[in-house]
Amino acid sequence: MKNPLLTSLAVLYCCLPVSSQAQDLSIPFDENATKSQYQAVLAPIAIGVGPSAFGVTSGQSFVTLYGSVDLAINYINAGGKSIVREQSGNVWTSKFGFYGQEDLGSQWTTFFRLESGFYANNGAVQDSSSFFNRGSFVGITNPEYGQLSLGRQYTSLGTAVLGADTFYVNAHDAVFAYLAGASDLGTGATTDGYARLNNTIRYVTPRIGGLQADVSYSFKSDQSIGPAVHARSAAVSYAGFGSSVYLAYGQTWCDPAVAGSCTGTSRVAAATRTDNYIASVVHDFGPLVGQAAYLRTVPKFAGDGIANLYIVGAQKMWHGNLLRASFGFRDTTIEQDYAYGTTLGIDHFLSKRTAVYARFGLVKNGPKSDLTYNYDSTSSSTLVGNGHTVTSVTLGMYTNF
Repeated sequence: MKNPLLTSLAVLYCCLPVSSQAQDLSIPFDENATKSQYQAVLAPIAIGVGPSAFGVTSGQSFVTLYGSVDLAINYINAGGKSIVREQSGNVWTSKFGFYGQEDLGSQWTTFFRLESGFYANNGAVQDSSSFFNRGSFVGITNPEYGQLSLGRQYTSLGTAVLGADTFYVNAHDAVFAYLAGASDLGTGATTDGYARLNNTIRYVTPRIGGLQADVSYSFKSDQSIGPAVHARSAAVSYAGFGSSVYLAYGQTWCDPAVAGSCTGTSRVAAATRTDNYIASVVHDFGPLVGQAAYLRTVPKFAGDGIANLYIVGAQKMWHGNLLRASFGFRDTTIEQDYAYGTTLGIDHFLSKRTAVYARFGLVKNGPKSDLTYNYDSTSSSTLVGNGHTVTSVTLGMYTNF
């Protein structure tokens, strides 16, 4: 069974600027627009991502605790075998975190984030090797000079991924998270650059005329094989006229010190580069928000396959319900290794912080493809074989604090 992306990411989610002074580090948005469907769709997301995840606003000093608890019942069927289980994190990763910032004067602000994921169904930590696995970084920002941050955080390429998926690459219920993988492409193929990485340096420019640039560099934890760099990437975004556009390019090498990072013999894989290309657009059509993206994954080891992913989606806030749909098709240069699928979802809000939700997911594998859906290392991963169709139904609830 192939486990794309999930060895390196838990849940990626979209971000929105909270004010004209905030350094927007995520999907760009036209802040001069009037109240829109785009703003209505993203408003409830703001609570779940935690304070200042949409950008640091200068002139404030505080420290706060925040988090999410998300539990659901899931039914999954693949190859005629099925499982019913309780799962944590089908919309939001169950987590808690500490965020703080200090106003240094003259619009300079320093900030930090420490965020830890856990499984709400049993209380276990999400990553036994990294307690603050979802964020551990410090930075400084100024609206005129940009933002610099250091530590475990998203790369520039990883931030660009957020604009490509309607479900923000949820590691259980987002078809994108499985179609965007690379583990079947051969030796050294990796999508580590899409995720939060250790030892990352990142700089984001101010947004000028709707444009913003974003660059990052991540060091390997184990530098004994291949180059010292784990990932280096750059992205350019534009916000205006009801649209958000992202273009990004990254180069990634697997890290032998990170479990599941390397495909194939680590000595060869860690010296093999994978190039990743992303182009995405989000547009507010008024009645709904539409999204489209193209991702290309090109490992550089001789004989490896190349993957192309095409994905479209739509979102709409309707009478207190967030409706979402995503459809994707993945093709590779490996004969008969292709797959396509969908995720459909509804979140019904009982309050601004609490919702009940439903998800339906489907992945149809080609004859030489065995991508899974709604990954679980102890169960669903053993269900899927070449050519299998995977279906998943999830009912749950979450609350953010």
